[in-house]
Amino acid sequence: MEIQLGGTQQSSPASLIFAGIVILVLGSIWPLIESGDILDEIEAQSWETVDATVAYLEIDTYEYQCGDAESGDQTCTSYEVTYDLRYTVDGETYRLYDTEEVSYFQSRVWEVDYPTNSTREIAYDSQDPNNVDIDPGQFAEYLPALLVGLGCTLLASLFFIGAIKEILNPTQPVNPEEKSDIPYSDLPVHFETKKNVWGEIHYGHPSVEAVAQKMKLYACTDAQIRECFATCKTQSEQANNIVQFDRELLEVMEEVIEDHSSEASNDFVGAAKKGAIGTAAMAIILLVVSLVVVVPMFRTYGAMPWYGWVLSLSTLGFSGLAILLGRMTFEISKFLDQGLGEVVLETVNEFIDEFEEHESV
Repeated sequence: MEIQLGGTQQSSPASLIFAGIVILVLGSIWPLIESGDILDEIEAQSWETVDATVAYLEIDTYEYQCGDAESGDQTCTSYEVTYDLRYTVDGETYRLYDTEEVSYFQSRVWEVDYPTNSTREIAYDSQDPNNVDIDPGQFAEYLPALLVGLGCTLLASLFFIGAIKEILNPTQPVNPEEKSDIPYSDLPVHFETKKNVWGEIHYGHPSVEAVAQKMKLYACTDAQIRECFATCKTQSEQANNIVQFDRELLEVMEEVIEDHSSEASNDFVGAAKKGAIGTAAMAIILLVVSLVVVVPMFRTYGAMPWYGWVLSLSTLGFSGLAILLGRMTFEISKFLDQGLGEVVLETVNEFIDEFEEHESV
């Protein structure tokens, strides 16, 4: 995947590395805040377990005024759970009695999972049986922070990969004495293609790729770009071909592009396609997570925690955005063509015909 931070030129390795570090640092803040609780939960996985009896459970609700001057008077509800858990370790009975302020979802968890006189498996520290985990193996509440950290790590890695590729295979600078923006390359001009992670076709030769990107900048469609260079490739692969495809042809194509009356569109359709693919992929990931985590919770407790709402609303949001971007891409591509693709293709055919006529004389 090629990363550009702006403009038509490839971003420098330093800027790519800096952007990757910034994303990685920002994405690590939330997971680091939760890391202490996550490590405690992981440590509790090695503890011994015992059945605890719920000797007492009471859930109280309190209403209070929570509005302000702008929203007006509003009534909010807080929930408080009081519980008494008793368990026996090595013949000694321990008691865990406490009162906690909880959310509505947590109150439902206590009501469903810890009714009075029920038994519940808890984990305890063998070195100190008073230290317990009443809900061992519960990592769901840390899932959003871990997803943010993972997503930012993957995004940062793309920037780092882009920087490494640019270091190993740097873009050749353009000769400042010439008007052409096409980078130089010692490779013979060829028209082999490859696809990036977005499914877009790119050309293996840097000079050919530069012309293709300039065509795309001026609203040429992918089909028109493929047709132009497919014509060149087909001609070059013919057994009796005498046409020399070199930098001269690319500079002629560049001149035609710049002299055409088209206005730069900055490849809005291409950007919208990438956005649609990216948001659709994110929507699918969030949907899978929601089906695995949120749906079972709602079916069991008839409520969702805050991260359940975040996952559900994010799934709907990304799905809607993917549909919107896809629709925008479809509609805009109808009238974005400014006729440049046909002109460039005609120029390529004229170049081939003139070269063959010149060589036959």
